[in-house]
Amino acid sequence: MKRKTFILTVLAAGAVTAVPLVKCRHVPLLKGGMLSHPRTLALFCDAETIRGIGRSYISQVPGENKKEVLEELLMSKEGYSPDDIAGGGNSVSELIAWKTERDFKEGKIVIENGWVLSETEARQCALFSLDEK
Repeated sequence: MKRKTFILTVLAAGAVTAVPLVKCRHVPLLKGGMLSHPRTLALFCDAETIRGIGRSYISQVPGENKKEVLEELLMSKEGYSPDDIAGGGNSVSELIAWKTERDFKEGKIVIENGWVLSETEARQCALFSLDEK
């Protein structure tokens, strides 16, 4: 491969990779509590994108369209043992991180607006979308 061809290929690949990220930009802190703050997604997406994911999830899972229901599902500790977490596992963020990881391991994933999310992350987005009403 010629040098010019290689450089053009690398530039084209970089541009194609960057295009989806133009719509989503880093949002360090979203309004709302820890439960409605999908940390990893917030590194890539703005609040409106997260809100859109949440609305889409609610439309597909109408039984989870109330704040109280989502909060209860997010805070349930079924199968959770703080002793299994390195830092003691007593904070909300550690519980959410554990649930997110467990969802991926158990195949509890959803695809919303092109994003592959754990069920927990999708619920966080849904709660975030309801917090803004």
